[in-house]
Amino acid sequence: MVNDLLTLPLAQRLELVQTLWDSIAADQIGPELSEADRLLIDQRLERFLADGDAGLDADEVLHALEQSL
Repeated sequence: MVNDLLTLPLAQRLELVQTLWDSIAADQIGPELSEADRLLIDQRLERFLADGDAGLDADEVLHALEQSL
């Protein structure tokens, strides 16, 4: 069966991959959050958005890590 799929044209294989990925994402169920957890997350998000500081990008973090080694 897999070998048959590998013989499909690229566009069809990409469509199949996207369909599979979407179905996996749809099945993901996160942990149940308590009301206190939700409130804490909302508060942290509000502070982050109000601060306006997006922090460091990945390259800056990696560079900082390299410098500390």
